[in-house]
Amino acid sequence: MPVLDVTNKLVVNYDARKWCTLPYPGHSKGCPNFGRKSSCPPQAPLIADWLKSGGGCLRLVYVSFDLQAHADRMLTAHPSWSERQARCLLYWQSKVNKRLESEVLHFTTVGISEVSYCPEAMGVDVMSTAGLAGIPIEVRPKKIVHKIALLKDK
Repeated sequence: MPVLDVTNKLVVNYDARKWCTLPYPGHSKGCPNFGRKSSCPPQAPLIADWLKSGGGCLRLVYVSFDLQAHADRMLTAHPSWSERQARCLLYWQSKVNKRLESEVLHFTTVGISEVSYCPEAMGVDVMSTAGLAGIPIEVRPKKIVHKIALLKDK
């Protein structure tokens, strides 16, 4: 089970909360959840406030997904699709999220008090933190996607 202690490696950058507003194809104003979901900015708590409620160890739990293999399968099944269509998160993200939730469930039953499935919404620089923890994360992954959750001990 991929779990890494990041207690002394957490990189905080409150500008990370703004990344949700960066445009991407089909979303000129960024993520449509920005300002709508309680786990998204600006409603999501700042990491400093989240950590004030106590807790010991901070852990990253992550799952990896072979995006390249998925895209290859989709292009074989749908030869007229573009590369972008074959990689569209609508066809894979919910399954990967469920895998991550399943991994996290183990820890919530053994004493972890809180979990964030979107630590960047709280101001965690997930890319830098993951890099320090040894997760080979990429900005725009072509081959492997890593979905990450931040857990805090009681």
